[in-house]
Amino acid sequence: MLDGIYSEFLKLKRTGCYVCVLLTSFICLYFSTMNKQSVTSLNWYGYFFNFEFQAFLIFYAMVIPNIVAMVFLREFSCNTASIEFSYPKGRFGAFINKFIISILMIAVIYIISYICIVLSGFVLLKTPLTLAVLGNHIKVFLVSFAFQVALVPLAAMVALLGKSMIISFVYSIALIIGNASYMLGVKYQEFIFSVLPAAPIAKFQSTICQIPVPLNAVITRLDIYLGIFAFLIGTTACLIFYRKANIH
Repeated sequence: MLDGIYSEFLKLKRTGCYVCVLLTSFICLYFSTMNKQSVTSLNWYGYFFNFEFQAFLIFYAMVIPNIVAMVFLREFSCNTASIEFSYPKGRFGAFINKFIISILMIAVIYIISYICIVLSGFVLLKTPLTLAVLGNHIKVFLVSFAFQVALVPLAAMVALLGKSMIISFVYSIALIIGNASYMLGVKYQEFIFSVLPAAPIAKFQSTICQIPVPLNAVITRLDIYLGIFAFLIGTTACLIFYRKANIH
């Protein structure tokens, strides 16, 4: 399996995927700190929340599905799918390798983002950073990351069925529209799955929150069940595709 993951890692070197991963966090940070006067008036909780609001609801919804698409469509764009599917582990192994490398790419985005927030906060904020703030928003990031992983198979399914980055781009736009609809309070908003990675901050229906995020209160069983359902649907569809697809 390690050989397969390393192979996927090497394939992505020429796609610009790694540059996209690195730039995502910095671009999010730039836009969340554009208004220096407003940002410097925040405490650390508000500073984290301001970044998370923009990153989880907009930028990650735009970028991550397209990164997943790059991972899963590499062989189709290069017409080498038949080689990929002839590996000893077979088609199921190919899916697992791509799923793991997608998770690693998302993890790098989250880790770099968290580090950038902390480092920039030391420069921009006047209040001291406490372990309580760090701990609370590490949990927020972890919850968001877990839901982001749950949606990876759906993004992969869309990419595989469309076999086009354009389709994945349209899907990412649909996610952002879904998130906007949630924030506007549309009917049946609790079933909008796209907002799950942003659930810890979207539930406040506000762009700024300068208190600790009470995860036990804002993350409901319905959110968890919806995440599990999305993961199972996406995974099942991907496995069926890899099993039935004619790649010759």
